[in-house]
Amino acid sequence: MRHILFDTDTASDDAVALVMSLRCADIHIEAVTCVCGNITLPKVIRNARIAVEKAATYRPPVYAGMARPLFGQPTSFGEQAHGPDGLGGMNYPEPSVPLSPGHAVDQIIRLAREVDDLEILALGPLTNIAMAILLAPEAMKRVKNITLMGGQYRMIDAFTANAEFNIAMDAEAAKIVFASGMHLTVVPIDVCYGHTEIDAADRAVLRGYHTEVGDFYIDANRTLLEMNKGAYGKDIISMPDPTAAAVVMDPGVVRGQVECFADVEVKSPFAMGELLYDFDGRSGNPQNCTLITEIDPARFKEMVFASADH
Repeated sequence: MRHILFDTDTASDDAVALVMSLRCADIHIEAVTCVCGNITLPKVIRNARIAVEKAATYRPPVYAGMARPLFGQPTSFGEQAHGPDGLGGMNYPEPSVPLSPGHAVDQIIRLAREVDDLEILALGPLTNIAMAILLAPEAMKRVKNITLMGGQYRMIDAFTANAEFNIAMDAEAAKIVFASGMHLTVVPIDVCYGHTEIDAADRAVLRGYHTEVGDFYIDANRTLLEMNKGAYGKDIISMPDPTAAAVVMDPGVVRGQVECFADVEVKSPFAMGELLYDFDGRSGNPQNCTLITEIDPARFKEMVFASADH
């Protein structure tokens, strides 16, 4: 059994990833740590608790973390993609899952010290993780790996002209994480697009289960579906965070990967938050991450369906 800390800015696709992870028999979520990102921290916390309740399995503790980036205030939120509440404006009732006492950063450090072979799945800005590294670098070096959804590989204009949302929202935090010496598995956003997107046929499969989880996957993402239709002419729900979660749940879903050195731009206003790669060692820096370059879409969708059919 692998032990996972789930760090999230819980909006609609994060919620799907959390339910999938809690329903996966091969991993155990030790804690859910919340960070400001897609939406404000109070909404993130509420949505994480809703997702834990929807999974209807075990209930890991949910902790409140950083409410803003390391420097300054959040520059953007994702209500246009995820709805005013982050879950499609569905107005889900208050969950019975409680918020656990204590700060997320302290709990990350505690688990890094106490849990052997702890892994981190980070699906939002890396503020919580960076704070833990700054406060307890030796403890964090015990963490086996951080898998993160963030950055871009082949794609431009992912959020800004050169940067993806999760990294751009707290580029300084991301730079601390990439410079930490911890091993990272990076699932860039463009690898999470294409054939992994949930189309009309896939939604029919999920509806056909007549389960609360199958309906939740679609309903919570209804704003994202409408945005993709209106902005891109695509009748799909994009699933970046569940794709990254799938890499943790089943490494066999990965079709392509490469070892490289990666760093984050933090000085250029035009390229703030851009993830930069060195594939052949020209920079003189040692490799610090595994970059995922291709996902098996059929295997990924099988995982989504299997988590929703009961």
